[in-house]
Amino acid sequence: MAGCEGLTPRARRLLERVRAAEPEGDPLAFLVSGGCCGGTNPVLCRRSNLLEGFDVPLGEADGIGVYAHPEHARYLARDRFVIDAIDDARSDTFSLEIPHGGRFVLRELPPDLASEPG
Repeated sequence: MAGCEGLTPRARRLLERVRAAEPEGDPLAFLVSGGCCGGTNPVLCRRSNLLEGFDVPLGEADGIGVYAHPEHARYLARDRFVIDAIDDARSDTFSLEIPHGGRFVLRELPPDLASEPG
């Protein structure tokens, strides 16, 4: 099964800023909703926001589970991807990184890079 291969260095730096500001407790999760507003951008949320037994696991990124809606997971599971970040993104999403000056995005890995560790 293909899926998430990890984080880019830029995404790791953004995640570090979020982790430094977020209280300990409920673990974090990435959710790729495939919805109309966020598209395929992963939403960083609390694990408790996921629907247990419904959202499909697609791997991990820096110790954080990556999940998708079942219908969307059918397509994502065919590809290998990494989570990247863009700076100063304007977004109306509730994703936890937005107040920290960035936005997580998916980047599909070319077939020749899909097996290389990130």
